[in-house]
Amino acid sequence: MKKHLAKWRNTLGIWIRKPVVENAKLREGDLLEIEVAGEGHLQPNCGGEIPSLADLVAQITPQNRYPEI
Repeated sequence: MKKHLAKWRNTLGIWIRKPVVENAKLREGDLLEIEVAGEGHLQPNCGGEIPSLADLVAQITPQNRYPEI
């Protein structure tokens, strides 16, 4: 799908047509992660499922933890 960028105030954006939104099962407020894939190219990052709290806590290490205050 090719889309033109539109300007709203000081922000650029695109409209995604309803059939595409429904097919992708997107809803208002969904978080979309987009990465730069080269000049003029963006790539959606389909990271999969949202991690659980237990998964996030398991990633805490002494190296990425703030000291107590």
